[in-house]
Amino acid sequence: MIFQPSSVLLDKGVVRRIYEFQVRVAKGIAPTSAQIEAVKILARLCTRASQIYVTQQSAHILRLRPPQYAKAILSNSEALQKGRYLRRWSRRLRSLAFSREDAIVLAYGSFGVAPNLQVAGVEVIVTNDFKLAANFAAQQMKIQARFEQMIFSLPEPYASLKLPAVMTTAALLAVT
Repeated sequence: MIFQPSSVLLDKGVVRRIYEFQVRVAKGIAPTSAQIEAVKILARLCTRASQIYVTQQSAHILRLRPPQYAKAILSNSEALQKGRYLRRWSRRLRSLAFSREDAIVLAYGSFGVAPNLQVAGVEVIVTNDFKLAANFAAQQMKIQARFEQMIFSLPEPYASLKLPAVMTTAALLAVT
């Protein structure tokens, strides 16, 4: 069975590896296995018509880079905007031993808003940060309980949000 996520958030590490792949190929340098994995993820998601997102911070950094290298990511993704409860959720995740950057990425996955849609959150967050993925997996029950407690009293569309899955690039390649 093939898993086909409808919406995916690429964390900054995956975005960085895709960018680095473009630079290395242009310079005639062999890409690393992590860079190849990241590019394969992007290619598979594009062929499966998944909606691909990056954080505002990642999109901003890419726009400052040479366009010939950033184009592969920017032309195939959209930047999520900060949703109304994103900062609150990020603070709660920080109390569960997530770094500031990891908590923000996880919060974007739940409360990031697509620019042209009134839809919040994504189905899957893709990372190559094994520590983030392991911490999320180890605390998933606790995170889920806190998430449900938080959205319980929120108005629609926030009250019907789902907690996204967190998958490494290797894990997603194995199931897509």
